[in-house]
Amino acid sequence: MMNSFSWIQNQIPKVFSIAFLTLRETLRKRIVYFIFIISALFLFLNFTCQIQIGGQNQSGNPDFQVYVTFLFFAFWNTVLALFLPVSLLGDELENKTYIPVFARPVSALTYVGGKSLGVLLLVFANGIFLIGTYLAKQQIGGGNFSWDLLKACFTMFFVFYFLILSGFVIVLGFGKNVGFFGGLALLVFSTFLDLFIYESAAASMVQTSDLKKQILEVIYWILPQEGTVFFFSSSILAKSLSQVHYYGEYSLIQISVWIFLCFGFVKVILDRKEL
Repeated sequence: MMNSFSWIQNQIPKVFSIAFLTLRETLRKRIVYFIFIISALFLFLNFTCQIQIGGQNQSGNPDFQVYVTFLFFAFWNTVLALFLPVSLLGDELENKTYIPVFARPVSALTYVGGKSLGVLLLVFANGIFLIGTYLAKQQIGGGNFSWDLLKACFTMFFVFYFLILSGFVIVLGFGKNVGFFGGLALLVFSTFLDLFIYESAAASMVQTSDLKKQILEVIYWILPQEGTVFFFSSSILAKSLSQVHYYGEYSLIQISVWIFLCFGFVKVILDRKEL
């Protein structure tokens, strides 16, 4: 027990060191500048442009503005969580820049934990910039501070971290070319499946047999419920979503289990590859 505890204590500083190296790598590639430029462009357009729906100007509608900001936050950070692991880890595998890291007493889980933490910190920084700037602008303009927006955005980080880790799993198992599209395919399929199960209004539009519905429900409970987390987060802001129930809280636990499974998959793959 003491040996295990001392090993964990020994690995924690290395996790943060690898996370720092990952952030420095994104700065070297100038990816971070592109990320924040896109976020700044959205904020500029959101603050200056007028949006009309049905002939009505929505710029003065705080609920609409908050929901649009959340949708961009969820979409843009999802893209980053899909792309960054594939780009960073794929390049390291191709250029074998991981060799100096493994030359030190660093375990495979520490390496992946550090890299995933580095990517997550970058996504988190982008989220802080995006949501923090928006809320500060609202406060300066005399608007109300949206705690619901913060809660909705926080729950999405479960999905972001899962996407980061699953990206590492796919890249290590199948290569860089499959990494992005494999993660995207899983995200799209599970989201549509989650919409069918979680949102009763969407389910009523699909006519299928009871057996097929049962099969879909089994798949739903097994696959990572990325879509359910998104719909649950959206329902915090958009009260019109028909089902706000325990599936949302359960999906956070289910995604957390998948995060631990991803670490297990990574260890198995790296042990077989003997990196």
